[in-house]
Amino acid sequence: MGDRWPDPLVAELLGILDDEERRRAAAYRSADDRRRFVLAHGALRHVVAGALGAPPGEIRWTRGPHGKPEPAGRWCGVHVNLSHSGEVAMVALCPSRPVGVDVQQVLPRLDAVAMARRWFPPPEAAAVTAAPGPEARARLFARLWARKEALTKAHGGRLVEGLRVAVPPGGPPPDTPAPDAWARAYRVHDIQAPAGYRAAVAVPGGGADLAVTHHDWPGPAPP
Repeated sequence: MGDRWPDPLVAELLGILDDEERRRAAAYRSADDRRRFVLAHGALRHVVAGALGAPPGEIRWTRGPHGKPEPAGRWCGVHVNLSHSGEVAMVALCPSRPVGVDVQQVLPRLDAVAMARRWFPPPEAAAVTAAPGPEARARLFARLWARKEALTKAHGGRLVEGLRVAVPPGGPPPDTPAPDAWARAYRVHDIQAPAGYRAAVAVPGGGADLAVTHHDWPGPAPP
């Protein structure tokens, strides 16, 4: 979301956002953060519009109890989710199931051990602590956090719920304690991310018919 996108394109994407999205963009103090927000949310609109055959500016959103947006009104029929971290944004789109996606920048200066001990189940916190060096600990922490946040976003719940859930890749989280047994109904998969990032996607239900494909968004088509 950096220099690849020239200012005229950022202005074009700003023009298709709705009033609430523009207010949220304007609330950022940093010009870089505003730019990232506009690029991410503009790309989201284009991806959803491309799937639905809709004009990007006509996409409307409804929000769940914890703020997760879904297409509403005339242009709907797919489940979507957006995540952005650092210079990377990811959009997940699924035609038949709620979906959650998360991307996390690997931050070696982060106190991954303290964060893992605060939020993760003891076995995962121990794994982060045992990783050989700050970079390895940061990579594992980012991978686990991305899985947990993707799971929580697919569920539409609060992040504090998902952080307590063990999240091995692939199958549903095992032995999930009550009151978080809902997590066993979901599958979590690591997905391709740029160097220095970790990402995951989650959906409810079995995984036999689940295929995850990855595409780079090239930007809006020229008029």
